[in-house]
Amino acid sequence: MNRDSKPGPTVFLVGTCHRDPQGFRRCRALLKKLNPDVILVEVSPFAVRLRREHGRFFVKLFLKNLKRASAAARMPLAWALRSPLIKPIPRQCALPFEFRAARQRFQETGTPFFCVDAADASRLFVADWPELLSSANLERLLQGGLPVPPSASEQYARARWVLAHGNRALQNRRWNEDSSGRGWQEREQWLEKTVRATLQRLRPDRLVYLGGWYHVIPGGALNLHHRLHDLAPQTLLLDESDNPSAATFHLP
Repeated sequence: MNRDSKPGPTVFLVGTCHRDPQGFRRCRALLKKLNPDVILVEVSPFAVRLRREHGRFFVKLFLKNLKRASAAARMPLAWALRSPLIKPIPRQCALPFEFRAARQRFQETGTPFFCVDAADASRLFVADWPELLSSANLERLLQGGLPVPPSASEQYARARWVLAHGNRALQNRRWNEDSSGRGWQEREQWLEKTVRATLQRLRPDRLVYLGGWYHVIPGGALNLHHRLHDLAPQTLLLDESDNPSAATFHLP
């Protein structure tokens, strides 16, 4: 068959919860199942470089300030480390599990992977780190009274709600409020161009995109899935790797 006449590629959009404590294991299992020709990871080269060069410093700073904060809050350090508001913070300073899983897949099989997010989004995200890691902020988090962020399982449940309700999800303010800004749309446009450029240049049969679930599920206002609708992408949630028999995707 002529290469130009081959069937179109299969694009898997894998929705993750970035705070998923089981994310690395789940990513490893799903990548093995999907066996992609190329992997795109929703993280910028800037974010990877920052964590590689300064990740240890950030973790040391976090632990130093947490000791001060826990002492001020009259709480044992071990208890402070188990606080649901504290536990996700050092994970933010580490390389994302999506990146680590893709890197390990490359080391084992040679499957190429690329970091595809825009640096501007990462710079905005890390701009808050000095405040986030400060002893004053950590003490405030330990004092209680603040809402606990949704767990990974709650995030995946929310994603399934959006999948189940389709266009009705666009009317839900909690789901749609972050997708209307100019910055969001510029980022989604960047991601779309990167996916299409990868397909055009590398011509993979199977491409896997690992990114936040709100970017890749149907129902998001002009999100990545919407922008790639002509490619008929298959959407998966990462926790589906825990129950392969229940997965709804197919492998060509």
